[in-house]
Amino acid sequence: MSALVEILVPAHSASRPLERLAGSVVDRTDAPVLLRVIAHNIEPDAIAKALGRYAEHPAVRVEPYADGIPSPAGPLRHALGSVRAPWFAKIDSDDFLAPHAVDSWLETARRTGAEAVIPPMVLETSRTAFPTPPQRPLRRVLDPVRDRLAYRTSTMGLLASPLAEAAMPQAGLATGEDIAPSLRLWFGARRIARSDRDAAYLVGEGAADRVTGEPRPMAEELGFVEPLLREPFWDGLGPAARISIVAKLVRVQVLGAGARRAEHPESLEAIRAALDALLAHEPRTLRVLSRLDARLIDALRTPSHDVAAVRALFERRRSYLQAPALVPRPWWGALRRDAPVRFLAASVLAARRNRGAGLA
Repeated sequence: MSALVEILVPAHSASRPLERLAGSVVDRTDAPVLLRVIAHNIEPDAIAKALGRYAEHPAVRVEPYADGIPSPAGPLRHALGSVRAPWFAKIDSDDFLAPHAVDSWLETARRTGAEAVIPPMVLETSRTAFPTPPQRPLRRVLDPVRDRLAYRTSTMGLLASPLAEAAMPQAGLATGEDIAPSLRLWFGARRIARSDRDAAYLVGEGAADRVTGEPRPMAEELGFVEPLLREPFWDGLGPAARISIVAKLVRVQVLGAGARRAEHPESLEAIRAALDALLAHEPRTLRVLSRLDARLIDALRTPSHDVAAVRALFERRRSYLQAPALVPRPWWGALRRDAPVRFLAASVLAARRNRGAGLA
């Protein structure tokens, strides 16, 4: 029987728990699936050994792929370019799925007519749920703006095969290669649905050699901004969608990176350049950012800025329980969906709603 779903797994290390991953798919899925494990810059035999008893399973295929680049973008682009099943999904090599998650995703797609099904993502050991997307409660079919899908950078879940091109990670980036495909998918799919709570994607916490986990220069970490702003999907978006996306990028990718790496003037210059590009692309975003974020942005964009003062603002930004972190510069901006209070409340509710999902 031909596969209904292809599961794509880029694997660059034989130390990953691939046997666990394979078991969660092969033994716990009723629908016909093909697990495609891409041996990235490593001998396929090493990956087959890590798969253990599943290496010779008819629903498992190990595919060699070598590009000499320590990025998951290459093997994933390779796999996406040859998807033949009606549906596909991606799993990172240290992660796994809740029992019958794929079957549940397919049923959700059937019931809703969705092209994309988004599951909750939960840390394996702590059972902590990722609060993304910070969606409205009790919603099965999701709206990219109202349910804040810009905050769901991960493309884990079930996707219809016509979306394979949109799911392609950006080539040539050291990190941030998954930002563009997530936005292409969530703002381009015909219909997006939330999966059942128990059909969770479980994130492993034991890997010590993640490809994208090494610290990088700030200019490299934010190198995704310029190519992202050239993406054609922007042309089809209205103001609310553009503000939602840019607000997320400023808060999470740019200012969030600065909170970790604000000790070097070179890092601050890279942050300023990214802010200039994003806010020139959608200046109305400033209406939904907190007063504290606006002050920090002003300080960063001021020539010959006071580095110590900027670092102090980054440190102050760590606390959300203060008026400047909750109220936008025009106070009436607090009523907007992407303003701090509504966004934070939705994030807390999303995390609580999905805590422990899919775990026995």
